[in-house]
Amino acid sequence: MTTETTMAQPIISIHHEDESVALNRLVPSAGNVRRLNAGAGLSELADSIEAHGLIHKLTVRKAKKGKYEVIAGSRRLGALRLLAKEGRLAEDAPIPCTLRNADDATEISLAENVQREAMHVVDEILSYRELAENGMDPENIAARFGQSVITVRQRLRLAGLSPKVLDVMREDAMSIEQARALAISDSHEEQERVWFETFAYNRDPRSLRAMLTREHVRSAERLARFVGLEAYEAAGGGIVRDLFNEESGTFLTDQPLLTRLAMEALEQAAEPLKTEGWRWVEANLDASTIYSGSYGRIYPQAREMTVEEQAELSALGESFDEVQAQIEAYAEGDPAVEADEARLANIKRRITAIQSSTKAYDPQDQAFAGCIVYIDQFGAVQVGRGYVKVEDREALQQMRCGDVGEQEGVGGGEVPASSVPEPDAGYSAALVEELTAIRTAAMRVELANRPAVALVALLYPLVGGIFHSGYTTFDAAVEVSGQRRQLAPSIKEPGEARALATWQAMKEAWGDTLPGQPADLWAWLLEQPTDKLLELLAFVTAANLNGVKAKNDQSRGRLENVEQVAVAVSLDMREHWTADATFLNRLSKADIAEVLEEAGCASQVVQAIEKAPKAEAVAEAEKRLAGKGWLPATLRSEGQGALPEASS
Repeated sequence: MTTETTMAQPIISIHHEDESVALNRLVPSAGNVRRLNAGAGLSELADSIEAHGLIHKLTVRKAKKGKYEVIAGSRRLGALRLLAKEGRLAEDAPIPCTLRNADDATEISLAENVQREAMHVVDEILSYRELAENGMDPENIAARFGQSVITVRQRLRLAGLSPKVLDVMREDAMSIEQARALAISDSHEEQERVWFETFAYNRDPRSLRAMLTREHVRSAERLARFVGLEAYEAAGGGIVRDLFNEESGTFLTDQPLLTRLAMEALEQAAEPLKTEGWRWVEANLDASTIYSGSYGRIYPQAREMTVEEQAELSALGESFDEVQAQIEAYAEGDPAVEADEARLANIKRRITAIQSSTKAYDPQDQAFAGCIVYIDQFGAVQVGRGYVKVEDREALQQMRCGDVGEQEGVGGGEVPASSVPEPDAGYSAALVEELTAIRTAAMRVELANRPAVALVALLYPLVGGIFHSGYTTFDAAVEVSGQRRQLAPSIKEPGEARALATWQAMKEAWGDTLPGQPADLWAWLLEQPTDKLLELLAFVTAANLNGVKAKNDQSRGRLENVEQVAVAVSLDMREHWTADATFLNRLSKADIAEVLEEAGCASQVVQAIEKAPKAEAVAEAEKRLAGKGWLPATLRSEGQGALPEASS
C-alpha cells in the first residue's frame, strides 16, 4: 500500500515586469499595510529623491480607468506627489515601477515591510562621516538627504567618538543619549575613561556630561558673561559646545585665562575712580567682599541747588511738559513722534544729572574711605563707594571731632555671629545659623515694608521693659539697644543670598537719602513729613531685628517673638530663598535623599541620588527641586508646610 503525503509548495516567484508609469496615473492601494501620517517625513524623502533619484521602484498593479495602484511604496508616492505639487517634478513624469499580477496586494505589501531591517545608528553616522571626508560639507549633505544642517552636524559629532565607544554603541550597550553626552569631549581618552571607568549606575547622560565638563566654566556664569565669549576666544581661550544641549551647551575650558581677563577688565573699570579723591580703590572678583563686617560706611551729602541749577531745572520741566503735550497730540504713526521722544529722553537725562549733582561725598570723609569694584551675579560691573576699613575708623571719628563712631553708621558695635558647627535637628549649627541669618535678612526686608508692624515690633520691647520687666526677663526679636546683628558672617556665601542683597540695596537707598554728617541729622529729621519718618522707623526697626539662631543660643523668648513677627509680616521664604547647590552641598547624601522624599520626588530618583557621587547627587537634586518651592523646617513660618499648598 502506498501512502502519498501532499505538502504545500512554497511560492518561489510571482510573475512581474518593469515599466515606467506616469506619476498622475499612480494611486494609493487600499491593500497597502503601512498606515502613516500623510506628511510624516515626506519633505525629507522628497529632497532625497530629488537629489539621488528613486532608488527603490514602486510596486504596482493595474487598476480601473488606466490607473495603477501602488501596493508597496506609499511614502515614495507621497514624496513624488509633493515634488510635483511644489513644481520640482512634472505631474506626468515617468516613474519606474515593478508591475505585479498578484491578487493579494496586502500579502505583497506586508512582505516588503516585514522583511525590511532598519539601518543601525552607528552605520548611519559613519556613512555621514565618509561623505564629509570625501569633501561634502554639512550644508550639502543636509540638502541632499532632506535633513537640517544641525542634524547633520550632530551626526558628524557622534561619528567623532572613540572607536571603542562606537563598538559599545553597535552592541546596543549604550543609548544614543549617552553617546551624545560623551560627544561633548573631543578626546577619545576622556570618552573612554569616563565610560569604562564609571560604574554602570552612574552612566546616565547628565552624570557623563558633568564628569567631562567639571573643570570648565558655563557661558552663563557671571565671569563668562562679564568677559564675553568673543573677548575670551580672541585671547586664545578654548570653547566646548554641546550640540545636543541648547540650554547650557557652551563651556569655557581655560578657567585661569578667564579669571585673568576678568580681573584685567575689572581693574580697567576701576581706573576712573582713582581721580575722585578716595583713599583707596580695589577691584575684587568676589561679590561677597561688600558684605564683609570689616567695612564701615560713609554716605553722600546733599547740598542746596544754585540759582542757575534751579533756573535750568525749571526750564527743563517746562520743556518736558511741552514736548509731552506735542507727542500726545500727534496722530498715530506720525514720524515726528520718534524725534520728539528722543528729545524727551535727553531732557530726562539732564534733569537726572542736575539732581544727582546736588549729592556728593565730603572730601574730608573720602580721605578715609574707598571704593570696591566687583562683578554681580548677572555679570555686570558694580561700584560700591564709601567703604571704611577697620584701621581708618578711629581716624575718621577723630576727624569728625568726637567719639561718635557708634552713631555715624561706620560699622562699629555690630556683633559678629558664631559659626562653630553643632548638630541641630539634622543640620549642623553652622547651617542652622546660616539659614536663620538668611531668614532674618528676608524678615528685615518685609518688616521695613510694613511700617505699622514695625511700630508694633519696636514698641513691644520698650513697653514690656517698662511695665513687665519686674516679672520676667523680657527678650524680643527687635534689639532696641542698637546691636544691629551683622548677618553676612553667618552666611557661607553671602554674595549668593538674594534676601541679603535686597536688604543691602534698601540700606544703600536710605544712606543716599539721609544727610552725610551726623550733626545735620536732627534738623533733617524735624523737616520730614510723618509718613517719611514712619518709613524710616520701619527700616531702622528692621535693621535691629535679630532672628539668627547661633550655637548655644538660649534666647528662647527672642526666637519666639521672631516667629510672631514672621507671621505678622506674612513671611514666605520661597520669595527669598531656593534650595540650590549652595545649600545642598552642606548636607549629607542621606539628608539630600530625605529632602527629595519630602519634596515628593519618585523613589527611584531618591535611590539614584543615594548611590551617586556627592557632586552628581547635588547637581541632580538641585535640578529636581527647581520650581517645587520646598523649604527646610528652619525657614518655615507658623502654619507653613515644606511645599506650597497648591503642591501639597
